[in-house]
Amino acid sequence: MKCMSPISSGANNDVIQTLRTAHQNQTQLNLMADQKANILIGTLALIFTVVLTKLLTLADNHALLITLIVFVMMQLVPLVLTVMVLIPKNINDKSTADINDIQNPLFFGFFTQYTQQQYSDYICGLLVDNESARQLIINDIYQIGVILRRKYRLLRLAYLSALLGFLVSAVVGLMITIST
Repeated sequence: MKCMSPISSGANNDVIQTLRTAHQNQTQLNLMADQKANILIGTLALIFTVVLTKLLTLADNHALLITLIVFVMMQLVPLVLTVMVLIPKNINDKSTADINDIQNPLFFGFFTQYTQQQYSDYICGLLVDNESARQLIINDIYQIGVILRRKYRLLRLAYLSALLGFLVSAVVGLMITIST
């Protein structure tokens, strides 16, 4: 369905291009965050597989057994954090009866509770000029940024806790080896 709203002719293409570029950059950053989380999950799953198969054969070597148990326990934290990066946040906590109350008309999680006709009419009513289109894109960029901040904060904690897990288990292994 086409919007029948008048579009002002004095549009500044640089502004729209800048907003598009910012939007595309944030979309790429979102993909990169998901890829980094998937890489860490894959790495941890591989390490868990190797370590857990080793645990079955180490019943008599208590020093290595304790070190590997500490390692596995410490690596559960980054695993949980990376899964939290990938799990979508529940955005449909409250169903909004009025379409005018949705937070972001450009995000599918908010508008899919309405019919296509309701959504089309709503968007056509919002897009009356270039300024209203810019405002929609700016709001979308902001909300993507909020999501990105959360994802990258969790990713940073996940990578730091994975590193900490390696260091702590190495120190525990050294301490046990030195003490025996």
